[in-house]
Amino acid sequence: MEEKPKNEKKGSAYVRFSSMGIQMGVIIGFFTWLGTYLDKKQLNDTPVWTIVLSLVGVSGALYLIIKEVTKMNKD
Repeated sequence: MEEKPKNEKKGSAYVRFSSMGIQMGVIIGFFTWLGTYLDKKQLNDTPVWTIVLSLVGVSGALYLIIKEVTKMNKD
């Protein structure tokens, strides 16, 4: 097994973290958009679907981030 140089490990960590931020934004944005779509379709007075699905999106994104960081620490 070849060891990667220290600079290459740091560079890949930066790329991983920046892609995780983009991934979080996409997941949360999609679930929030889906919630607003469902609220408009059902003509809800209170944005129940928006609140619930945005929280689901945040929870899912945090789960993926924690999973990725745990995997990164094992490496």
